[in-house]
Amino acid sequence: MPCPTLACALAAGLAFALPTATLAPLSLPPPSDSSLSLLTDAPWPRSIVLHWTTDDGVPLEGKLTLPGDARSPAPVVFFLHGAGPRTYDNPMRYVDDAGERQVGAYLDFHARQLADRGIAFFRMSKRGCKAHDGPPWMTLDREVFLAAAPSVLLADYASALHQLRARPEIDPDNIALLGASEGTRLAPQLALAHPQGIRGIAMIGFAADNAREIITWQNSVGPWRNIQHMMPQARAGDLPRAAYEQLLADDPTLAAQLAFDSLDLNRDGILTEAEVVQAVRPRLRLVLDAVEHGNDALLTQLLPMLSSAYLREWWDAEPTVQYMLPLDIPISIFHGALDGTCRVEGVHEARAAFDAAGKPNLFVRLFDDADHDLNLTWASAQTGSAMEYIAVFDHIARLLRPLAPAE
Repeated sequence: MPCPTLACALAAGLAFALPTATLAPLSLPPPSDSSLSLLTDAPWPRSIVLHWTTDDGVPLEGKLTLPGDARSPAPVVFFLHGAGPRTYDNPMRYVDDAGERQVGAYLDFHARQLADRGIAFFRMSKRGCKAHDGPPWMTLDREVFLAAAPSVLLADYASALHQLRARPEIDPDNIALLGASEGTRLAPQLALAHPQGIRGIAMIGFAADNAREIITWQNSVGPWRNIQHMMPQARAGDLPRAAYEQLLADDPTLAAQLAFDSLDLNRDGILTEAEVVQAVRPRLRLVLDAVEHGNDALLTQLLPMLSSAYLREWWDAEPTVQYMLPLDIPISIFHGALDGTCRVEGVHEARAAFDAAGKPNLFVRLFDDADHDLNLTWASAQTGSAMEYIAVFDHIARLLRPLAPAE
């Protein structure tokens, strides 16, 4: 059922399945040197595409990017995707300076930044997703992909980890896991089941909760938090019409993103969190009912490319911190305080759980003005100004390449 309000659109468009920067499940070959000239003058690192078959006969593919100056087995970061169809480059759509829509390889930014730090970067396509070097960029076997519950994805990541450890270019005792959104739930489970050589875990857009709690929050409080990120004037707790109209004067495109009148339910000229929660409540009921009754035809309209089988497997699962607490390796969370997809309160709860357990191995960094994808845009990637991500990569570099002791 189409949703008439912007808050519903925000809930749908920024749902757990689709991290903010990735507007379409596309894939792309590495960009040319000229398109990366703003990032670095170094040559594009060498990449190897790997192919293997799972124990249940499904073909998988991954890409390993190596530092250009690697003379010995390199430390490596293994990336675990957010939810939804993903290939090993996971590009993003953007609008260039001329106003033209373009496609750029989202994960090439990660590969370049890590290679510049002497670290390899490995990522894979999810089962049912195959990358191509041109349009349509990805082919998707919907039946295969939609049947992939989290336990299946975890087994696929384990098979990829086995492939990675066997590569002669890689130091199998110097691996870090980097999870994003859905990947933040799976990374600790992967480390628990296959700990050999895993030095630590970094997580972006921490998914603290089970599927029921995430979906409920995304379709209640989450849209308001997205509005607060998009419109700073709402961060004080409400959005007066005068402030909204001032924002529109500066950026008229916001009118298409936030329909003030449809959300100002009491018509008092002030938009509040309670009104947004009330506006999206019908959509939440539709989602919960679709999951309960296995109505995938409706569910895939409301939550693109998520099946009831996928959601039901972790619908009432333990919070993510329960998979983290048994680990003694360094774990880090990087999270935007204005994330409308996964609640920042879950980060504070994880911090409290580690403190209560007397475990010192959790590092947390919050970014006050950041969203689910830490404000990454194509422009910030191109110019190297994505400082939230730079902080992540620097942290990983210290983890995998600790400073030599002073002489």
